[in-house]
Amino acid sequence: MAAVYISGSVTVNQGCEIPAGYSIEIPLGEYNARDFKDKKGAKPDNVRVIEKTLDFKCTNISDGVKIALRIEGTPSPNNSDTIDLGNPDIAAVVTTEMDKILRPNSTDNTEMTVQPLYNETQRNASVKIKAYPISTTGKMPTSGKFEGVATLNVEVE
Repeated sequence: MAAVYISGSVTVNQGCEIPAGYSIEIPLGEYNARDFKDKKGAKPDNVRVIEKTLDFKCTNISDGVKIALRIEGTPSPNNSDTIDLGNPDIAAVVTTEMDKILRPNSTDNTEMTVQPLYNETQRNASVKIKAYPISTTGKMPTSGKFEGVATLNVEVE
């Protein structure tokens, strides 16, 4: 007599992605250098807080699964809660819709709103974030164009 068995595993790809051709760029505006003077850790005068809704297409995400967004990037050397903009006197802050700071390279995250399935395997998820510049030293920054880069990580639980 012989016993025959077969075993295997089923792998289901799941995750969320930004739709093709969609890029995320958040222009923080132009400011006079004196707007940052004596504002260490604070927004400059006349700041524009930019709100952005990020939309993701998700595949094979079951009902009840949590999807969260966290941020990675180079923190400012003068304020680790911010994203470095290449100038030691200014940096960018990214927050949730409820003003919770998303600190770069930390486990802080914000849960996304997950929509119902729109076909057998796909659904949308979205999250609102805010971004604005701050002074990291209270000094007047040098004039120029500054930018920073951050990576958004989507985590499926």
